Amino acid sequence: MHRDSAENRMYAAENGLNGDPRLEAIHQAIRVVPDFPKPGVEARGFMFGPSIALAIGAKFVPLRKPRKLPGKVISEAYELEYGTDCLEMHIDAVQPGERALVIDDVVATGGTLSAAIRLLERVGADVVECACVIGLREVKGQCRLNGKPVYILIEPRLVDNCC
Repeated sequence: MHRDSAENRMYAAENGLNGDPRLEAIHQAIRVVPDFPKPGVEARGFMFGPSIALAIGAKFVPLRKPRKLPGKVISEAYELEYGTDCLEMHIDAVQPGERALVIDDVVATGGTLSAAIRLLERVGADVVECACVIGLREVKGQCRLNGKPVYILIEPRLVDNCC
């Protein structure tokens, strides 16, 4: 979705982006293409997680789709708007009592975030909050996070992909 300058200013005003040119630049750079490459949302959280972990002095623990991690893993299945999926994590990646922040690129149905929370809590981690770059407010996935705070940078409106 590409907007002209007037549309960008109007959307920024409607969504509280005025005053921070960094957020406006991020918002303008996002192109929303519904259901591409397949129905639902593909994860790109690995672009953000390591940088944030480094900035706050935390370790980065990848949660991946099945068969993407070497060694012994535990897994957590979850439902999406278009089917089911699974996340895996190394069995010794997190110790009981460690605090965790779950970072992802997009929250839509909340399925991936809630599975990540369950997976971390199964090994004794204390999940304190979640952060996402994009939140699709039309879907309201944040309701599935069992009261965990979720911070969202941008909430774009979905548009029809018409040609």
